[in-house]
Amino acid sequence: MTTNKEISQKVLRKLNMWEIDPTPEKYALLFDHYSGANPALSAAMESQFAGGTNPTSKQLERLYARFLADYSNDNDELENLAKSLVVQSSGLQGLAHALSSSASSFGADIQAEVAGVTDLSESDCDVGEVINNLVELTKRTVQQNKMLERKLDAAIEDIGELHDTLKRAEEHAQTDFLTKLPNRRKFDEFLRDKIEDSASDNEPLSLIVGDVDHFKVFNDKYGHKVGDQVLVLVSNILRKNIKGKDLAARYGGEEFVIALPNTTLDQAAALAEHIRREIANRPLALRKSNKEIGNVTISFGVAEWSAGESEDALFEAADAALYDAKSGGRNKVAKAALRMSQSA
Repeated sequence: MTTNKEISQKVLRKLNMWEIDPTPEKYALLFDHYSGANPALSAAMESQFAGGTNPTSKQLERLYARFLADYSNDNDELENLAKSLVVQSSGLQGLAHALSSSASSFGADIQAEVAGVTDLSESDCDVGEVINNLVELTKRTVQQNKMLERKLDAAIEDIGELHDTLKRAEEHAQTDFLTKLPNRRKFDEFLRDKIEDSASDNEPLSLIVGDVDHFKVFNDKYGHKVGDQVLVLVSNILRKNIKGKDLAARYGGEEFVIALPNTTLDQAAALAEHIRREIANRPLALRKSNKEIGNVTISFGVAEWSAGESEDALFEAADAALYDAKSGGRNKVAKAALRMSQSA
């Protein structure tokens, strides 16, 4: 049986052989793969790197994002809010039931008083006393109902606020903090849904994967604030160039993705080329001094979904095209070859 120490040594040997920095994320990814702890991850690794192809750092980052990234904090927050909503809704039902019970009780008491009057002979009936009882009963019921109504109003207001908070939390969990674009979680859900739609409607679906060229060098030279400025610039241009049915997202770091329903490979490549040109022609200036510091470029890989193809396979095709764009000199758009349909 392979020991943890032996697995760790193998992971480090592989990273060294592939000339990839041994970050904690990449180490954890490969450790899970070689230990067999994550069968889904291992299946994706074996499929993507069949034939002895060496992975790139970016490909390992993407695999980590899909299989190991931890969303537990966001999930806990949403779960706690949902539980609070359930509790408040239960309380609201209880108050409504109390109001209903109060009305029923009032009606029963009224009937009892009336029955008492009809059961007694006229000589035995003290009408004044009955009237006083009815007045006191009415006062008590009105006061009780007002109290319950105030509690009911407060509960309704609390539930409304919880609904708003839950909605904001859900949006926060699916939005990139810096660029305000949808994040990886939102994009993955969207892409899965669109693949299902394309499968049922027999409509085209394309994916664009983009990566800012030499971002690390740029970031190190000018600082993280300017690096953030670059990412915001790119995200704004992406947002401006997509239609309502499309979705652009920041997938992580300097990587951006666009899902394009009802769009062919050539149409998606044309859009990517338009975006590439706009980014390359947009000079970047330091905010404080307004001094221009050059232009940012981005490379794109474009792939069209093939019937029966998985989300991972589509990403792999777009990644391979992105690698071609980078290898070809960067600031380019490369198209993935059309794959054979995977449908039976």
